[in-house]
Amino acid sequence: MKKKLMGMLLAGLLVCSPSALVFATELTEEGTAAGEVVEDTGAGETGEMADTTTEVVENEFAINPDNYVDVEVLDLSLHGETSGDFTPVYAYENPFLGKDTSKGVVFEFYVKPTWEVHELGTIFAIVGTGDYDGRIYFTPGSYLGYNSGLFGGYYDANLYNYTIVTDYIQDGAKIRIELLPTGFAVYANDQLCYDQTILDDETRAAGDYKGDSDFSPVLTWLSGAQTLYFGYGSWWNAVGNEANVNLSEVNFRLMDGTVVMNKLQADKVLIEKLGGSVDLKNETAQKTEIKLADVNVEIFDIKSVKYEGSSVLPAMGAVVAVVAVAALAIVLVVTKKRTYPEE
Repeated sequence: MKKKLMGMLLAGLLVCSPSALVFATELTEEGTAAGEVVEDTGAGETGEMADTTTEVVENEFAINPDNYVDVEVLDLSLHGETSGDFTPVYAYENPFLGKDTSKGVVFEFYVKPTWEVHELGTIFAIVGTGDYDGRIYFTPGSYLGYNSGLFGGYYDANLYNYTIVTDYIQDGAKIRIELLPTGFAVYANDQLCYDQTILDDETRAAGDYKGDSDFSPVLTWLSGAQTLYFGYGSWWNAVGNEANVNLSEVNFRLMDGTVVMNKLQADKVLIEKLGGSVDLKNETAQKTEIKLADVNVEIFDIKSVKYEGSSVLPAMGAVVAVVAVAALAIVLVVTKKRTYPEE
């Protein structure tokens, strides 16, 4: 009886073993009890949600205002990135923020190209966010751009199909940009380059604004925009579009003459880290005046000079005498009458 019972149990095990193996294999493939791999979400036993906060990588080229020093010239070609978009090197609070800009403003500065001209780079840009979202900028190619959907739209002046129409900076120029309720005007070395009427020429400009538009919304926007950049802030902040110019003699002011910015500052540590210098000098200021030195002139009395040494007069007299005797002898020989024998 016992042998019969043991045989039946053994037979049952042999029959069930294949099914058990298949079941175990299926559980393993589905990642359940048999060696299930569970992604570690970081949640604790209490069921709290995992910490999904992404660690913010600090920008190694970030500006530190604590390192700001006064400078004469800004090299706008500097940046740390080797590809993609670069970060700003010169950033400040918009000097027109909160000011009464309703009558107009003036941007004035001197720019000197230092290398290949990237026409869509940025010399300066004022950028706003939030309720004052938008920007205004001027490029090394003499292109003036403005864009704010909440304040009138946009205009691109001196630009056609992303190509600069005329470069008014050339080898260097003192630029003056006047923004008025009735329009704008761009000057190079006190010569008018173009004004708002350029917006009526589709081969030289484009935009929502036209020559006879009301430009006061631009000025309203300007008083609320937050940040001023040099060398950054247009639509083209990628490596390869840097502004290869030196900037100096900045004077931003209201139309009534009130100066809101006329000094430049830079992060000394960052500039030197990028291979630049904060000791660049303004080229137009290096013209120095030559002045005569204050010299105490005394009258020179030649009689008061005492000479020491032997005179050469006797030797010279002897030489003259010898030469005279030799000359006389030659004359006598030449003039002596000669007789010749008759043939």
